[in-house]
Amino acid sequence: MMSPDFDPATRDALIALESDLSRAVGGGISAHIEPGQILDAENLLDLYGEDVRGRAFVFDGPEGDLCLRPDLTLSICRYHLTRHPAAREARYLATGPVFRRPLNDERRAGQFRQIGCEWFGGDDPSAVDAEVFARTQGALLDTGCTIEVVTGDLGILFSLIDAAPIPERWRARLKRHVWRPHRFRALLQELSEGAVAEAGRVAFLKALGGLAPEQARAAVAHMLDLSGTAHVGLRTHEEISARFLEQAEDAQAHPLPREIVAAIEKVAALRGPSANALESLRGIARDTGLSLGPALARFESRLTALEGQGIDAAALPFDGDFGRNLEYYDGFVFEIVDRSHAPREGHRAVQLAGGGRYDSMLPAAARAFGTDAPVASGAIGTALRPEAVLAVKS
Repeated sequence: MMSPDFDPATRDALIALESDLSRAVGGGISAHIEPGQILDAENLLDLYGEDVRGRAFVFDGPEGDLCLRPDLTLSICRYHLTRHPAAREARYLATGPVFRRPLNDERRAGQFRQIGCEWFGGDDPSAVDAEVFARTQGALLDTGCTIEVVTGDLGILFSLIDAAPIPERWRARLKRHVWRPHRFRALLQELSEGAVAEAGRVAFLKALGGLAPEQARAAVAHMLDLSGTAHVGLRTHEEISARFLEQAEDAQAHPLPREIVAAIEKVAALRGPSANALESLRGIARDTGLSLGPALARFESRLTALEGQGIDAAALPFDGDFGRNLEYYDGFVFEIVDRSHAPREGHRAVQLAGGGRYDSMLPAAARAFGTDAPVASGAIGTALRPEAVLAVKS
């Protein structure tokens, strides 16, 4: 089923529930807006990544590919950037349909309704994180849902990468693949001491890296000429040469220390109550000597702010690997599912709500849309699925 059909009674129940949830999550503090449903597909790919692009409904437009919005976040960002980029703080609420191709183990329609609340700016990000989470959880509890929660913090992983003693190019490559866990792990191994499996290739690259740049380019060009290689797939002679020279520079650098790789893997493997996770993270920072102070201070201040919202933050479940499925998250992330519909028989849990911080995406969206840079610093959003809530309550 690609789109749902509602009988009058179900439609009325959904409208009433959507109104209650909207009031609980954003009422009184957010401007209720109606952002557009169609986006530039290129912007979507740049800001969300390939995984979401693969699930978007893309179609031809007069000047390029367009797509139906897969969630409300980017549409709300566009609204803010085109109308209020000079605002130091803004909060928006939107409701309406979103469009996403279902995964193989999903039974939901390709169109479903969403309540989206996006908060831009704010002097205290930890307090904003806590309020967004508390409002989302409270809205669901008020409906009588029995929920399970998971939280994470991608900012810790990014801080580990920033603190690692590695070339800047490696840092950029690792950050680019944070949201692709399999490729990220392979890249860690490639850059570490355990990656030296092809001794001949490594020796060649080290020798190449010892040459002056022009000599290195000439050597690669000569090698390609001798092999008769002009193209590999869609890559040209020049692109192949450039990649060889990058690899040669990598071979000259010191490998990524194994203790750094182990620290990153430990962070990703952390599971348990948030208070325990914070202590484990402090131990990892202490054992490696990496400077993670600001990231851990944000974690601790967020727990304090959550306690101020009446939440048992110390016991809040934390997963160090959570949040790596959507390419714009870069900080606190959370998901709330229905406990009575937990994963079973190979099916995914029923997600009722989810959200997270995306500080770096708002300025990136401004560049993509060609607008002025936003004055608001930082952004976090939450999305609730009223149809899923109605289904588990029925």
